[in-house]
Amino acid sequence: MELLAKVKEITRDIKQLDHAKRHLTTSITTLNHLHMLAGGVDSLEAMTRRRQYGEVANLLQGVMNVLEHFHKYMGIPQIRQLSERVKAAQTELGQQILADFEEAFPSQGTKASSAASSNRPGGPSNVLRDACLVANILDPRIKQEIMKKFIKQHLSEYLVLFQENQDVAWLDKIDRRYAWIKRQLVDYEEKYGCMFPREWYMAERIASCLYGTELAKIMRTRAKEIEVKLLLFAIQRTTNFEGFLAKRFSGCTLTDGTLLEDTEEEMALLYLRTRVACETGSLPGHNGVLTCPGKSPEGQKC
Repeated sequence: MELLAKVKEITRDIKQLDHAKRHLTTSITTLNHLHMLAGGVDSLEAMTRRRQYGEVANLLQGVMNVLEHFHKYMGIPQIRQLSERVKAAQTELGQQILADFEEAFPSQGTKASSAASSNRPGGPSNVLRDACLVANILDPRIKQEIMKKFIKQHLSEYLVLFQENQDVAWLDKIDRRYAWIKRQLVDYEEKYGCMFPREWYMAERIASCLYGTELAKIMRTRAKEIEVKLLLFAIQRTTNFEGFLAKRFSGCTLTDGTLLEDTEEEMALLYLRTRVACETGSLPGHNGVLTCPGKSPEGQKC
């Protein structure tokens, strides 16, 4: 019995030591994380001020990961203060990056816009390229705002060249519209292809926004001028262009809802095909049966 008591006492002491060791290991790990967090926040703020976006992109994600370990310690004032500094740095980064893009690509109509267009270099700076990497980590709205600003600028010239009152905007010159879009895509790849992360699919977004602008509006305005021969010509050229886009892009941006606000162009093309089909019977529908609005398969008029 005496021997058994000694064994139990020794076992109890070992358990206490093991428990203390686990607590000590946890404490050391937590202190290391705290040291990493404090140092990381200081570095993050300094790098943000110096616009060292490449280093910021690598550091910010690490700081955010370490901060997750301290969620249960947010009641401690020092930890809460570090968390608030991280949030402030993220907000500052977002505002700063948007300002950098606005400076590089000023909105149309501003005084800086004409100056920038004449002085802008042939390609993007490394600062903007690295800024996009940071935007990937920040609030998704920052990334969306960057894309919208950039694409809006690409749309500005298109809207002037192909506005309703321009002769080149009509269906009989639709080849020129598509040729211009192709040139814009080549120009984008040469100048800015390396600036945006590949997973942003910027070339596809530009193509889809250029392709989906103004044509539907013009067709509605000048609907009485649309004849079957002209429609057939426009559909043929449009189908060829759609084939070019299908080979070049995956189409993933058409369904992600990031930028597209409507599908007017799709409705316009549907109108083109439906009207030609109704008037000529040359375009069969599903299962070879042509069904038009107001027209039954038996042949009633639209």
